[in-house]
Amino acid sequence: MSHMSLPQGPGKTTPRFIQDVLSYDPANPPSSSFNLLTQFPPPFHDPDNYPELISPKACPHQYITKANQTELPPEGFQAGLRTPFKVSAVCLICRYHLEIKITHTTEASHCPSQLHHIVYSHSDNRQDSNPFGQKGQRLEAHYFRCSYPTCAAAISLKLLSPILTPHWVDLLTNTELLKARTDAAMEAYPERLEGHSRPLPITVLTNLRTYIENALHDSQRSKSISKSNKRFVEDVWEPPRPSTSDPVPYQNILNIFLDNVSSELLAFIYRRPAYEKEGQQPGTSLDPAIGKFNQLLGSSTCEYPPPYAIAQYAYPLVDDRAYPPITVNPEIRRAPYYEDLGVTDDMSADLIIEAYNRQIETDPGRSPYYLRCLRHIGEWRRVTDGEKINNLVTLECSGSRYADDDIPRAYKYFQLDYRNRNLTDDDIIGSFFARLRDTANDTETRRQLWRIGESRGSEKIKSVAEEQQALVYLGVENDTSDDFIVSMYAAKVNDQPATKELARKAIALIAEARNSDSLKYFLTTGETAATEMDVGEAFRLLQIPDRTVDDAAILAAFSVCCSEAPGQIEAYRRALGVIGREKGSALISSTLGQESTQANRVLEEWPVGLQNIGNTCYLNSLLQFYFTVTPFRKMVIHFDDYKMPLDETSLERKKIGSRKVSIAEIERSQKFLLELQLLFKKMITSPTSSVIPEQELARLTLISSSNEAAIRRKSLITSTRPNLGEINGMPILGPLGPITTVTTEVPKDVAAGASNQKVEPSDGDSDITLVSLTAQVDNEEPSIDNKENVGPAPQDSSIDAKEIVDSNDTSAATGDSIRPPSSMGPPSRPPPVPPRPIALRQEPVVSYQQQLRDEVELGAQQDVTEVINNVLFQTQCAVKPIRFDQDGEQLDVVTDLFYGKTVSYITADNGVRSKEESWSDIKIDVATGSKNIYSAIDGAFDVQKVEVDGAEVEQYGTISKLPPILQIQVQRVQFDQVKKASFKSTHHLALKETIYLDRYMDSNKHNLDERRRECWRWKDELRKLRARKAELIDTESWTCLPDVFAETKVRIQSLMSIGDDPELADEALELDDTILYRLTAVQEMVQDEIKCLEAREKDLIALIESQFTDLRHLPYRLYAVFMHHGSVEFGHYYIYIFDYDKNIWRKYNDGEVTEVQSKSEIFESQNLTNPPTPYFLIYVNDRMKDRLVKPVNREIEDVSPTGVPSQPAPAPAPSVVVRGQQANGPGPSQTSTSPSGEIEMEEPPAYNEIENVPAGAVVTTEAEIAVSSSQPRNRLKRKVDGENHTHDTPNPLDPNATG
Repeated sequence: MSHMSLPQGPGKTTPRFIQDVLSYDPANPPSSSFNLLTQFPPPFHDPDNYPELISPKACPHQYITKANQTELPPEGFQAGLRTPFKVSAVCLICRYHLEIKITHTTEASHCPSQLHHIVYSHSDNRQDSNPFGQKGQRLEAHYFRCSYPTCAAAISLKLLSPILTPHWVDLLTNTELLKARTDAAMEAYPERLEGHSRPLPITVLTNLRTYIENALHDSQRSKSISKSNKRFVEDVWEPPRPSTSDPVPYQNILNIFLDNVSSELLAFIYRRPAYEKEGQQPGTSLDPAIGKFNQLLGSSTCEYPPPYAIAQYAYPLVDDRAYPPITVNPEIRRAPYYEDLGVTDDMSADLIIEAYNRQIETDPGRSPYYLRCLRHIGEWRRVTDGEKINNLVTLECSGSRYADDDIPRAYKYFQLDYRNRNLTDDDIIGSFFARLRDTANDTETRRQLWRIGESRGSEKIKSVAEEQQALVYLGVENDTSDDFIVSMYAAKVNDQPATKELARKAIALIAEARNSDSLKYFLTTGETAATEMDVGEAFRLLQIPDRTVDDAAILAAFSVCCSEAPGQIEAYRRALGVIGREKGSALISSTLGQESTQANRVLEEWPVGLQNIGNTCYLNSLLQFYFTVTPFRKMVIHFDDYKMPLDETSLERKKIGSRKVSIAEIERSQKFLLELQLLFKKMITSPTSSVIPEQELARLTLISSSNEAAIRRKSLITSTRPNLGEINGMPILGPLGPITTVTTEVPKDVAAGASNQKVEPSDGDSDITLVSLTAQVDNEEPSIDNKENVGPAPQDSSIDAKEIVDSNDTSAATGDSIRPPSSMGPPSRPPPVPPRPIALRQEPVVSYQQQLRDEVELGAQQDVTEVINNVLFQTQCAVKPIRFDQDGEQLDVVTDLFYGKTVSYITADNGVRSKEESWSDIKIDVATGSKNIYSAIDGAFDVQKVEVDGAEVEQYGTISKLPPILQIQVQRVQFDQVKKASFKSTHHLALKETIYLDRYMDSNKHNLDERRRECWRWKDELRKLRARKAELIDTESWTCLPDVFAETKVRIQSLMSIGDDPELADEALELDDTILYRLTAVQEMVQDEIKCLEAREKDLIALIESQFTDLRHLPYRLYAVFMHHGSVEFGHYYIYIFDYDKNIWRKYNDGEVTEVQSKSEIFESQNLTNPPTPYFLIYVNDRMKDRLVKPVNREIEDVSPTGVPSQPAPAPAPSVVVRGQQANGPGPSQTSTSPSGEIEMEEPPAYNEIENVPAGAVVTTEAEIAVSSSQPRNRLKRKVDGENHTHDTPNPLDPNATG
């Protein structure tokens, strides 16, 4: 069972399951469309508003066993034998066929309970594929599993509609038709039929069944028909030839079909009138199936209490029920507590308690409701065995559990109305403290508060309740000083040493609630802290003269002080904590909370951090991610093996992004990779917990070659440092959103004489004015404390390649579209020559380092995704190709790792057109509301209406090739057309650790196309349904339309009552009394419509979410999540990366790399006004993940006492000791093109190669099996499109390569 996830959701015990099977009628669904087998109803509250679960028209099934299709487990059967058993039955009334099968999927299967706890898995509702079935015959198949971890029981239930159509039945039983056929035969053959009477319908049915039974079981009695028979010669047909040797249970399709027809005929025979049965020989005895169901599912041996014992029933008459009606008092039948707990009312208390424990285990979200069910059942059974149940309920309520009907009582306890949606956490906490002052025993008060907090999901309310418990435990009050609390703790522990851990937890709760540094200090050191220092003393202790410096400078000063005076570290920590609280700095608080943990880490087993060098924290996130991608890191470290040659032949074929690449771009890109190589090597070998990226690397990463030229031109014509913009008069750092082009009007006289006018040279004319690196740098402008980057920029943001806008222009902070930018074509004419700046005064001299910092700051204004594209483009420019595609496009490490292909289909009147395109990421958005990852990706591929050539057509997409590393961009920046301003969408995106991409593939296997279209229809219906629902309950004018009618009724009644007052009688309105009844009727009608809409909405969501759940051949695991915390104007970036080896998430926050203690901060919605949000996701092919990514890559060099790494000694053993995880060895082996034109590469198999592999299996290609030990080879072969020529390039995806 370790390879299978345990089933989750509400379940049923075996007796309940059988009872529901007997009550389920697919031919007559209830008005609520509720499915009794696969769905669970909502918690029961109002009997008048409870959905109909069983239709009044439902068939009262009388199932009889079909012995030829039934195989029951023998006595002493052991589940581990993995043998399937089944019971087949047919209903005597509606003739529906039923099959229940149980299989144990593992030999070690063992159910620890007397009864299985059956949980629904999935369904398969389709037309019967039996070639002998009738057109329109429906087959329902539902699948279930036992929820016990050690039980591998899998149960399938199949329902097949009747085979004999109404037309056939009429031919067999209609007395008028039988009379007409008999008379016609007697007239045609009077001599042969002389003395024969007209047959009754029961005779026809019996004869036909006899023919079928003889054909199945008695070949001797199946007489041949003479070929000379005139009727046979006129109407020739091939009779069925069933296999009389087919063992029971039947496997032959024809035998099963005939047996099903025979069983339906038997049902008709037994339901014929009594007068037809007179003189008939007794037929086959009926075998009720209920006993067989119990025997099959292991519930026949269960002991039931005597008051509820069910007697064994037989079929003395055809119309009698074999299933005794269970008579219970009206209260029990009115509230479905037994049904919702998954039990029946004839089960013992022990079995009911066991079922309750399973329900809260598999469906914890409804635990409060299940406790209410258990409580009521205990009350109903108080005269029999209810005491056991009541004792458990008492025990549960004394702990952390509560029933859902306890919540209204909890609100009432504080004199609050639980239906008031405007109640805030603070309102409730205020009522708690008010009640606390008026009561002597606050235990009950705290319990009620905790229940409210738990039901609301409010950690704030729960922490108040728990903090009050901690105070009571230590015997202190709210206003007790910290010192006295520590004294009470010491006394408690001295008296009761065994309670030390509990007492420490109480201290921790109080410290957290008070935000008390002294108590936190006591928990950390075991000593009481000195008097709290003030903020001025804290700054003086850390030797910081300027209190306006940013957090990075404060942390740097803290680090210097700690290194110079290690003995004063605790004092420095206290000072840093005081400053952090004063400034409200999350960065400082995070550093303090993680510092002690980091100090004890083994550096060789932990990733290195990247210190922030300004406003480039999203750059650090990108660099961290690319460093962990094994093939990419190998390629960078061993760049010499991949470096693009600059000869004419190589340059001639160099084409990236459908364009030629210049030699200048290649040289710049190779410089970028060399800088990246230096950083990666430093990250591997550094003996420190963090390293500092170089400014030059930041410049080359953030700025593309075209933008670099524009920034240089801007810097040459300005007399001061480029300003980065402002908000409300305050300077800001980071991206400013879309950059707009500013056109400078050139005076005519200047423009005319620009070519011949002599202008005095100035410092801004040329790069030669740059001073040496040792020159004094001018004082920089002060910046605000939050020196972080802005939010993800709109998708149309780009920097004009010709000139950069003046950042003082605040209009640059807005955009007007979220669509990706279109490619920029060449201008129709050259740009005007800009005027030379007139040298009115001596310009300041700017150093190279100053200019570098300025360029980095301007580069940081780039959209994050533009920077990602810049990194990938420069990498492609710098390396030589591995091969070329059919269009001559370079294919290399980057395309193999990150690029996929999509096929776009356009359906128009003249047919279907398709186009295949490459991409490096999938763009999704959460503009309209919260989504899960599947629904967000659906938006990129689902069908939509587009306009092509003036006509509206349908367009949708599929994936023809998946990259090993899937990048997903979350477009969070939207544009408000009303406010004409950009804003960041903070809607929650629910991520999954594993997603299955089968549903998006360009294939029609598994009926993908049909499934997609069905899903689109459901989504379209859901959109319309929600729009209608919004009209009724969510408009600007009212909260809920039924409330409007209710309020109208109240006001009309008030106006009508004025007539009862003599003084106001003249002003009373004379209204027809029926108007109130009409309003009530309309109100109820709208309420009913809302309920129907909500029920259908729930069903549609379930259908959409379950449509592709069986397709699990292409698993992709979540690997990295880029986060942004802030708004469009500013914010902070960091990244989460998962370690598959250690099974942990880490948070990379610039120089700090910490373990994530709770995955909820990544996967769950944060209850914040402006929460951190993911904006870029990385999913990795699950079957390749170990070869693709590795977060920890350290080979730390020991440093000599002089601070310089030791040099190798002449002796055989080198003096440089390398330790840590060896993940970066020599470069990969060379890969060459085979004479046949095949090249060897590593990429995921195509979908048609993998879709037939069972989920969870390992894909092995033929090449993998035949790998030569003497010649390292890659595992998958692909033909080269176009020419069979490529550069001799190492393939970092080669699994045999070291590093």
